[in-house]
Amino acid sequence: MNRLYVYLLTVAIGVMSGCAIDPKFLAHKPLVGSDRPVHIDDVRMMRQMERTPVLDPALIGYMQHIRQRLETAWDESCDCVVLVDSFGGYEAYSLPDKTIVLSAGLLAQASSEDEIAAVMAHELAHIYHGDNASGSFQQVTTDAVKLGGWVAGGGAYAFFLSDTVDDLAQGQIYRKWNQEQEITADDFSAKLLVKAGYSIDGLKMAIRRLGQYSKGELVAQDKRCISSKNQQVSINIQSCSKSLTESDKTIYQSPELRLQSVMMYTAGLTPDLRRRHLGDPPPKFPSVEYLFGLNDLVSSTHDELRAGIARVEERQIPDTLYGNVAVTNKLASAYFMVGDKERGSSYLRKSFNSSGRTAWTFINLFMDVDRSGDRNKVAKALSDAQLEVGYTTKLLPFEYYLSKRHGLEIYEVEAFARCMSNAVDDPATYQRCAAVDHGGVVW
Repeated sequence: MNRLYVYLLTVAIGVMSGCAIDPKFLAHKPLVGSDRPVHIDDVRMMRQMERTPVLDPALIGYMQHIRQRLETAWDESCDCVVLVDSFGGYEAYSLPDKTIVLSAGLLAQASSEDEIAAVMAHELAHIYHGDNASGSFQQVTTDAVKLGGWVAGGGAYAFFLSDTVDDLAQGQIYRKWNQEQEITADDFSAKLLVKAGYSIDGLKMAIRRLGQYSKGELVAQDKRCISSKNQQVSINIQSCSKSLTESDKTIYQSPELRLQSVMMYTAGLTPDLRRRHLGDPPPKFPSVEYLFGLNDLVSSTHDELRAGIARVEERQIPDTLYGNVAVTNKLASAYFMVGDKERGSSYLRKSFNSSGRTAWTFINLFMDVDRSGDRNKVAKALSDAQLEVGYTTKLLPFEYYLSKRHGLEIYEVEAFARCMSNAVDDPATYQRCAAVDHGGVVW
């Protein structure tokens, strides 16, 4: 890297600093059906985790209705927005700029609105208590690239470098709270549910379901999913099966301990509040049902996966999911896993032509434009990635490699500065950048 002059580094740092005031990097975006906009940085964080918001106006309006009922009961606005993401498992989380996210899988499995409200109230606790302020998250791990990132190229999976394989198999645990924060959030949720007229049984059901989900998923974490020898990648489909729905990503707190705290609070309620019945099941949303149905792609053999693909293909994609790369990414990955390169590439091309693309999509797009040799296409892909996914170490070595190879000096200088900034905090990313300077490639 020492071939670059010091003044270029100074310019690059200035460019990076300018991003703090660049409106495309700090902006709220309106949501159809919502009374509040969502901060684009939170959406970018979701895309870095290979998740996408479900832009279904009816669904957004329903979540807003529950949020407003909870806010009214607490008599304080959270100044937040609630989204549903594309994940098919049972999860919820909150992001730094006051975005609460519940998974499509949670809504599909919830037995009542009380259960959804309980999870939302738990996340509201993190917002009201400031748990999601900068510095209070615990970063557990992030992966370099997502499972299924094999596409095109005559050598099937040959383009993977061996040093990415371990990162690939690890998966991504987005962030988690500590035990004390979780218990406090449960207590808050219980009190808020009662105030809002919901049944406390909704929280008990949510905690039990999270416990069942987490026990199964923690067992599923297996780093033998992918192995590499002589830059040839071997895939153990049984170990990899969970990764199509990213279901091996989250570590939960003890459900027994959490339930104990809720039961203690419940014991102090009056009989009428303690015995309040659960309400009706939540409405069915085609977008949620379709995304939950993508769990059919979780299989332990090639034959099972082919059968799962067939079942998914029989269902019509709802209008509210057209262009959502969570769908086309998963189908592309599934087809590549069963060796159908033609159909996999077709779905991948749909992902390329969509908006709101994820880090995985851009890694594959980077390979595509690199092969084309078209400097303008490379520049556009780099610009689009920064706009849609934001700055992330997942993409940084690829960005540095492409900008350097195709003579895009502004992007190269910027990427160089970001690489240097990771020298201490993230030496693995720094080393991958340094390898580019010594003639290495990142694929």
